Amino acid sequence: MMRTVLRLLSKYPVTNSLLVLLIPGISLKRWFALGGLGLIALALGIIFSLKISLGPSLYSFVGTLSLRDAPTIVRSGVFISIGVLLVGGASVKLFASLAGARSHRRDWPILDSLYVDRVLGSGPNIVVIGGGSGLPTLLRGLKHYTSNLTAVVTVADDGGSSGRLRSELDIPPPGDIRNCLVALADSEVVMQQLMDFRFSTNGQLDGHSFGNILIAALASIGGDFYRGVEIAGQLLAIRGKVVPSTSSNVTLVGRTVSGQRLIGESRVGTANEQLRQVALLPQDAPAHPDAKRAIEEADLIVLGPGSLFTSIVPNLLVREIADAVSGAKGLRMYVCNVAIDPGETAGFSVTDHVNAIRYYAGEHAVDIVIANDRIFQPHPDGYRGHPVELVPPGASWDDEAVCVRADVIDEEKPTRHDSIKLAMVIAGAYRDHRGKRRRLPRRWQGLPRLSKAIGSGSSGNPESKLGSGAPQRTL
Repeated sequence: MMRTVLRLLSKYPVTNSLLVLLIPGISLKRWFALGGLGLIALALGIIFSLKISLGPSLYSFVGTLSLRDAPTIVRSGVFISIGVLLVGGASVKLFASLAGARSHRRDWPILDSLYVDRVLGSGPNIVVIGGGSGLPTLLRGLKHYTSNLTAVVTVADDGGSSGRLRSELDIPPPGDIRNCLVALADSEVVMQQLMDFRFSTNGQLDGHSFGNILIAALASIGGDFYRGVEIAGQLLAIRGKVVPSTSSNVTLVGRTVSGQRLIGESRVGTANEQLRQVALLPQDAPAHPDAKRAIEEADLIVLGPGSLFTSIVPNLLVREIADAVSGAKGLRMYVCNVAIDPGETAGFSVTDHVNAIRYYAGEHAVDIVIANDRIFQPHPDGYRGHPVELVPPGASWDDEAVCVRADVIDEEKPTRHDSIKLAMVIAGAYRDHRGKRRRLPRRWQGLPRLSKAIGSGSSGNPESKLGSGAPQRTL
């Protein structure tokens, strides 16, 4: 039932639908029920005062429960008083509930306000870390569980419209942030289409996204880039907030197994061979204060999904972000991709993905791994990679990490996650494991023991992946 409701709600940016009333916690149904009882009591009081016949059987039953032997005036007065009290109390509570939700979002339909305030507003504080196309997919699902969402997004992109705006205006790349804003939006469909609109001309606007230009303009109006992102979020009526992982202008640098040095995310992401190491320039880029604070206060931290070395790891290369994740009190999950990125993670298994995250964030930075358990067949046309190797049933990692296996594939795009499936798996894993992180067993069997070397799992030689030893911040 809940999955059906979520799927129906996810189809519409505005949730002003009676489906909202089916969701527990909306704080309306109880007052409607109380008011209904009050109306029944009022009706009985009027019936008794007018001495209307109810029929033999019903009269006998009602009479037993309704002071049959009391004087008519007392009998009717009691029921009318009870009815007035119940209807009045229910009306006051209904008005307070509706007014409270309305006061925060005056421009929203009333059911939207109730849904966000009563249901989503009481959800857990969730921080998701990543970028690219994977993070928006996750956000589209999670926004139906909680509005206490913070997306911490990489700002190392240097390609396309984002890269051009970055070099011309000296601002962080807005592309990944724009995608997350649209994913969290509750605005009308046309507004979301506007944010995603891409110009196709023979002039300088060719290839630019309107949303990127809008964020750049709002950054100029607001005085800084993050203020521009906040204003854009208000325009889109997003559920949650989006923050960059760092306020510095950073560049991603990678080194391949052959020793080739690649500068820029666009080059690292299109490498035709496996990566040995990635780093950020400058190396000491500070974390955005809001990103660090959100991680420290989160009930749940989700890393991924997304390209491992160009969407997730760049956030962890910000030392304060990695330290905050490693030392966080909340439950920490890693969502492994369902398919490899050709070149970037060629030959990687789930184990290799997890080892890479631990390599950059610390050995104790992952509590739960969400892994797909269904291979997509046949391979989509034009896709050069392969599915990530499935995890054996019941498998877990040493040192506190538990593996949750589930079918999370998008049926229409089988190399990507299904947002609703993934959100439901994450919500279930959170309910099952919240508060247990420090009590998880120290040793788990089923997959190779974690070593200091990335890539020491099922795929073979660690030196063929990213090297060994402690993470190196220089290349």
